[in-house]
This record gives sequence, structure tokens and C-alpha cells, in this order.
Amino acid sequence: MVKSYQRFEQEAVFGVIDSNANCVWLPPTSTERSTNPGKVITSALENVNVWNIKTGELDSFLTDGIPLGSIDAKSSKPAEATYLKYHKDTTLLAVGYADGVIKVWDMMSKSVLLSFNGHKSAITVLQFDVTGTRLISGSRDSDIIVWDLVSEVGLFKLRSHKDSITGLWCQDENWLISSSKDGLIKIWDLKVQQCVETHIAHTGECWSLGVHNDFVITTGADAQVKIWQLDLEHTAGSKLTEKGIHEKQSKQRGLDIQFTTSSDGVTFFFIQNADKTIEVFRIRKEEEIARALKKREKRLKEKGMSDEEIATNIQNSYVSLAMHSFQVIRSAYKVKSAAWTYATNSKLELVVTTSSNTIEYYSIPYEKRDPTQPTPNKPHAIELQGLRTDIRAIDVSDDTKLLATASNGLLKIWNLKTKLCIRTFECGFALTCKFLPGGLLVIVGTRNGELQLFDLASSTQLENLEDAHDAAIWSLDITNDGKRLVTGSADKTVKFWDFTLEEVLIPGTTNKFMPALKLHHDTTMELNDDILCVRLSPDDKFLAVSLLDNTVKIFFMDTMKFFLSLYGHKLPVLSIDISFDSKLVITSSADKNIKIWGLDFGDCHKSLFAHQDSIMNVKFVPESHNFFSCSKDGLVKYWDGDKFECIQKLAGHQSEVWALAIANDASFVVSTSHDHSIRVWAETEDEVFLEEERDKELEEQYEDTLLNSLEEGNGDDAFKKDGADGETPDDQATDVHKQTVESLKASERLMEALDLGISEIDKAAEYAKELKQWKKKKNGEPPIAPQGNAILLAINKKPAEYIMDTLARIKPSQIEDALLVFPFSYTLKFLQFIDIALSDARLSANYLPLICRNLFFIIKSNQRELVSQKNEALKLQITRVKTQLRSKLQQNEDDLGFNVQGLKFIKQQWNLKHNFEFVDEYDQMKQDEKNNKKRVFETFV
Repeated sequence: MVKSYQRFEQEAVFGVIDSNANCVWLPPTSTERSTNPGKVITSALENVNVWNIKTGELDSFLTDGIPLGSIDAKSSKPAEATYLKYHKDTTLLAVGYADGVIKVWDMMSKSVLLSFNGHKSAITVLQFDVTGTRLISGSRDSDIIVWDLVSEVGLFKLRSHKDSITGLWCQDENWLISSSKDGLIKIWDLKVQQCVETHIAHTGECWSLGVHNDFVITTGADAQVKIWQLDLEHTAGSKLTEKGIHEKQSKQRGLDIQFTTSSDGVTFFFIQNADKTIEVFRIRKEEEIARALKKREKRLKEKGMSDEEIATNIQNSYVSLAMHSFQVIRSAYKVKSAAWTYATNSKLELVVTTSSNTIEYYSIPYEKRDPTQPTPNKPHAIELQGLRTDIRAIDVSDDTKLLATASNGLLKIWNLKTKLCIRTFECGFALTCKFLPGGLLVIVGTRNGELQLFDLASSTQLENLEDAHDAAIWSLDITNDGKRLVTGSADKTVKFWDFTLEEVLIPGTTNKFMPALKLHHDTTMELNDDILCVRLSPDDKFLAVSLLDNTVKIFFMDTMKFFLSLYGHKLPVLSIDISFDSKLVITSSADKNIKIWGLDFGDCHKSLFAHQDSIMNVKFVPESHNFFSCSKDGLVKYWDGDKFECIQKLAGHQSEVWALAIANDASFVVSTSHDHSIRVWAETEDEVFLEEERDKELEEQYEDTLLNSLEEGNGDDAFKKDGADGETPDDQATDVHKQTVESLKASERLMEALDLGISEIDKAAEYAKELKQWKKKKNGEPPIAPQGNAILLAINKKPAEYIMDTLARIKPSQIEDALLVFPFSYTLKFLQFIDIALSDARLSANYLPLICRNLFFIIKSNQRELVSQKNEALKLQITRVKTQLRSKLQQNEDDLGFNVQGLKFIKQQWNLKHNFEFVDEYDQMKQDEKNNKKRVFETFV
């Protein structure tokens, strides 16, 4: 019988406050305004978090798709969110991902409305138009795509930039401005889909673009900020003019520019730098600029300058006249993104996310033109629910309710049911940690050789042994009874410690004592090399120690005598574990191998090339020989220790996985990574069959290679793309096409429906022909009516209806890609189906837009093949379709015109009966007096 295993799926992911994308401010609704200042939307790897800025709690999170690790989930890691854009009028949130996918979420229902797949690499910028019906996306693949959110399709792709798109701005449906890392800023005319103007914005890369009315700002790779003036009414070539250069305080590049206007009409903008600063600027009003100009002209005239020199001087000092530096915000951490929240006539507020997994909220009070304080206030910060640095060690308590995570400077205790941080302690640079039996005490080993003991009940540090070791404590373990501790260090010693209760004088008293737990050093074992890991067997009989010389040495715990030496790894062993029955030892190494050893003779049962990078941790599942491993390649793997096979790959982390912990009842596994996330993988009722898992991996690999081959085209196409003259100016706008697994499956479904439906239609036509002949001749047996297809009989549909339903169920964004991969024989079948559908009054009335769109596309994409056909019946069929379609469209147009005129008439009648114009007689009299000219009698001489 085939052995099956229980499947592990991701149950929760927490610990990430913000990841690599920008942040978005979500203002409160009218009902929430009194109690809630607002929410901030941040990316959390593949998910999106919505944080309440006042309480610091996670309000909600947006997650799409099936749980990682489930039977339908992909075995590759999920794509990370890279850019967020919110449209407040429609409450739509567009999220761009690292694989080029864009998902549009409805923030009311927290669900995905639309999904677009047109880019080949990560989305770098998104921009809604004013109405919120179009979305413009820029990507690392240097393409710009305009998406129609109403018809759910990509309208066109603009290809002219040579590097990542860094900024987009559109005023209406006519004009678009884009900037890119190729150093160029371009103005596009969307009506003709052409670039009408190109400027070299910066000598190196152009990192951001900001536009407010006619005021345009770009930042380069240095401290320079360029100011431009925009006038779209001018002729092509002079719509954008350079006005001057401003030097920022920070020497780092500016990554983002955002504008806001206060309630009294003053405009501010900030430049977010690639360091810990955000520089806020104020744009002067026109009256201020006019006053300043008069003063400057007067002063320059007093100096004796001519009018030409004065004009030149004023022109050169445009930047200093137009704007001035307002305030610099300095964060304790490197700034990742920022967004304006509120701007009043006395206060500016903005929210900032940092690279240290925190959110900060700043307020800048000001009067007239200057801030009232040298530094801004920071009324809110969200940092409790995440760690600042990588989590290097984790452990689960005996009752599986608490999780301890230790990093550089912080030890956090999490409630595994609510996923909330319930305790935070300051500690050293933690490398290892462990719960003591009972789950109320945690012991931590640090890089400086300190042993620190923390009490969760009283939230205090009970003991800090600063000289426990002379170098980093890489590993520690506790005996089953919890009375003895073993620590291994880089100072080449293994130390044994006893836990004892001592009476300690209560501070502030002279004769009052209280019991306190203390650590007493008992024995030291000196070895020849640095110790990387120590592990006790579950029966406390053996002690396994891994050394920097790539070996693992086994000692008897009671006598500390040498028992076995395990050698075979080519690089140091980073982790060891011993099975519940003390029969197997597993070791993982930086040489990417896991070795399984017998503890009786020290023989190597199996060596597994397990991961693509150093394997950081291995752990046996309790009461089993199965085990988990995690590696720097970002994967967590589940293995069978008896059959030496990989059961399941758990791909969820975006970067190196540092540590693993398994619950005592084996119900879940916790892993933590360099991406700051803590993921809980829970055991489910589903079963894993090894053959199915291998087949699934092979199928995914085949799909990837198939999609790549479809995208690259055949040999001639690939050669043309690589050629020097592959792109001409005419290639600036192209159609949006990208083959995906979904579009290929949609194509297969449509082809199956055509096969089934057209064959039924042909059978019915043949029967009708035979019946007609029989009725004419009246000899022999009458023809037998064909038996209908079982599927069509079950759903009670005609063949044409069945094909139309299949076609209507395909997403609009995938239909063209699905039709592109049609063999020509199916194109002919599709045209036959269109002919039949137009003859059916109900189908043509309900699905006319769908029929037109698909017919026009299939004719356009197969034009040459159709023209070259010698089939007379096909030509008659196409002519018939043309005639029918024209009459249907004319009828549709007449109906629409009639309805529009009817609605106008109803509106007119309603206004006549219900709307009365009120005229104030007194105001009317005043107006008449004002307008009437007084008659003047002139005297003629």
C-alpha cells in the first residue's frame, strides 16, 4: 500500500508591519472621523495590511488565493507586493506584484475585483486617471500599459523607455508624463499613442517624478532636484521647459515626491531620500512671488544693473523664488516610503514606513510660512507587532500556546492563538533561546557570551551572566527535567549549568527575602574547535556537539566520556537533532546536505542533497522519524527519515529562513526568515502522496517552459527581437498580450466546447438534409434522429448556447490571449459558430458586444490565412456574417437612439411638472437697475 502523510498548510503569517512596497493613507469615513484619525495600508510580503494608526493594531489584511502548501497551491514562493495605489472616490486599491501581476481590490468588500497580467517583471509605479476608470502601470521591464477597468482589458502598451519606469502622471485621457531610470522624461499623447516630447532629465538615472498643476519636479541619483514648467497647450517640443536646479540637503538620491495642498490653498511637497531623511518644501503663492520679485528688482536697480541683467538674474533665481525648504524629518531608521495624511493651515501630517519594520506618524505644526518647532512631533508609531532585525532563534512552549522569538536586542513572546505580541524584553544580540519546562521562563544566549534568563509572569530579567562564555553562545539545550542547562560557545567549551532556587534580599528591605531562580556553573568540557550546536538526546543519555572542523562528536551525558565521532560533511554542521527513540541523529550543514546517522554505531544511513543553500536548521517531528529542514534558499521542507524522501516543499518565505520550531504535539511548525515574517504551518486532514507531489512539480516546470516558449515566439521572431533594428518608432504602442496558464486553459476549454458544439450542429444539419431528401422521395425507412450529447442534455442547452456560455465565462483580460493560440482549424469552427449565433435572435441580442469583439479580433489576427483560402463556402459564410452583423448593429443603434430620446423627453416632462424656478423680485429689480444704462442728454453746438 502506498504510504501517505498529513499535509502541512500555512495557517498564519505575522510579524511583518511593512515590507518593500510604498504605503498608502486611508482617511476615515465620516462616521469614524471623531474616533479614528485614519488607517495606513502597507504591503506585508504577498499580503496587504491595513493598520489603525491610533491603536497600533492590525485592522484587517488582504490576502488572495489558496493557503500556501495546500494541494492546489504552487510549489514556488508567492509574488511579493511591490507598489500600492489607492483611488479615494472609487475606494479601489491597485496592488502591483513582483511577477508583473496587478490586482485591483475593493476596500469595502476586501476582495479582488480585477486581475491583470501584462508585464514581465515587477511593477514599479501605478497611477489612476481622474475618473478612476483607467489604470496606468509602469514596470521594471520598461513598459507602460494603460488598462481599462470597465471593460477589464489592456488598451495598449507604450514602449520607448530603456529602463525601469520610476514615475507616471496623467491629467486626463489625453496626456501622460513618464520618467525612467534611463534618465529620460517623456510626454505621451494618448489619443495617438505616441511620445511627442523627450527630455534628458538627469545625466544618470531619474528616480522620481512629481507634478502639481504646471510645476514638475524630478530627482536624479545625486543631490540635484530639477524643476520644470509644464504647459500642454504649447506645441510639441516646448510643452516642458527646464526652469532650474535645487540642491537637496541629503546627498542620497530622492526616491519619491508627493504634493499636498492645505486648507488655505498653500501647496507643500516632500522628497523622500534613500537615507533616514524626508525633506519638506513649501511652494510660494503667486502674491508672495510677485512681492519678492518687486523687492528684488528694486534692490538690483539700486545696484545699478540694466533691465536685461535684472531679467537674467530673476530667471536664474526662479527656483529660490518659487519654493523654499520647510523642514527636514529625520527618522531613527532608513525610510522606505512616506505619504501625506492631513494638511491644515496650522499643521502638516504624514506617515512613514521604515526598513526596520516600523510605521511612524509625524506632525509638523507651523504658523504662516515657517514651522514652530525645529523638529516634528511623533504622536504615533507602530513597532510592537514586529522585530527590527532578523529573528535568529525561536522556540515553542510546552503547552504550544506561546512562541519566543529572539533577535538583535529584542526578545518577544507571542500568543500563537491571537498572533499578538504579549511581552517584549530587551536583550543582547541573541543567537539561541529556549523555553524552560512550564513555559514561564526563557533562557537566551547572546553573541557576547551572555546568558540571560527572563520571567514572563513578572516581565523581568531574572539573571544576566555577562561572563558565561568568552565568545558567542551558538547553541543551548535543557534536560527533560528542566534542572540542567548545556551551552556551546565559540570559545571551544561546552558548559553545564544547574538551576537552583536561592533566597534573595528584597530591594529596600533588610530582613525580607524572596526565592529566585539562579544559574550555577557546574562543569566545563573543553574541545579543540569552536562549537556551533549542542543537542541532548530525549532520554538525556547522549550529548551531541558539532564543531567548526565539520565533525559531530557524541558524548555520554552522565560521565562526559567520548562515544562516537560523525564525520562526512564538507562544511561545518549548523544544526543537529536526535529522534524521540534516541536511534537516529540528523545533521544539516553549510554544504547543503542533510545526513542521517544511526546513534548505535555512528554509521551514515543516508546523505541527502536537500537544499540549494546552507541548511540552517533541522528538527524531528515528535514521536516520528519524519523531520523538517529550513535553508537560506527560502524553503522549508518536510522529509521522511526512514524512506529518505522529500514529502512536501513549503515555499512561502521571500528570503533566507533562519530558524524552525515544532510543537510538542506535532500539530504545527513555525518558521522565521530574513523577510521578518513568522509563518505557522499547521497539519491538516489532507493527505500527501509522494507520486502526486512529484507529478505536480513536473507539471509546473512544464508550464513554465511552455509559457516561456510562447512568449519568445519561434526562432525567426526571437532573432528579430534580438536584432539591432528590432524596434522602430512605430513600435511605441503595441497590443497588451501575455500568455498565462489561465489563458491557455481558457483556450482549451473553448476548443473543447467548439468540438462538442460544432459536431452536434453538423449532425443536426446532416439529419435535416437526409430528412428533407426522404420527404421528397418518400421511399425506404425515414432517417433516425441523432442522439443528443449527454452533457448538453444534462444542462438542457443547445450547442450554440453551450459554446456561448463557455466563451462568456472567460475573463475579458484573457479572451484575446486564448484566441491567439487557436489552431486555424478551430478559427474556422469559431467563424461557423459566430454565423449560427448571429442567426439566433436571443443569442445575438444578449451577447452582441461579445460576438463583435471576438469576431473582429479573430479576423484581424487571421487575416492572411482567411484571404488565401480558396473555400467558396467560407467566403459566403463571412459575407453572410457581415450582412447579419451590420443589420444587428444598425438595429441596436436605432434602439439606443430611441431610448436616449425617450429618456430626454421624460426628463423634460418631469422638469415641467416638478421643477419651478424661484426668482426673488427684489434681487431681480436690483439687477435690472444695475444693467439699465442712464439716458444722457447731450448738447449739440
